[in-house]
Amino acid sequence: MIDVVYALASQPIGLATGQTIRVQKGSHWPATDPVVLAHPSLFTSDSRYGLCYTAPPPGYDTELAPLDVEAATANPGERRSVRRS
Repeated sequence: MIDVVYALASQPIGLATGQTIRVQKGSHWPATDPVVLAHPSLFTSDSRYGLCYTAPPPGYDTELAPLDVEAATANPGERRSVRRS
């Protein structure tokens, strides 16, 4: 059996050959693929990222774990600290 991982987001990835490929969110890749080995933080073994559905299956958590990304703007009622130079 092949170990499979799923792309966490859609994004271009530069290869060592100078070529650029586009990885699509949810696409599945062999865990041993050179792109996966070079960029392991872009992939997960969580199969929810590879699911296609028209309605969430029973017991399916539709809130996938968010990526560790800082918001660029404040949420309503929230203040952001800004240093002005």
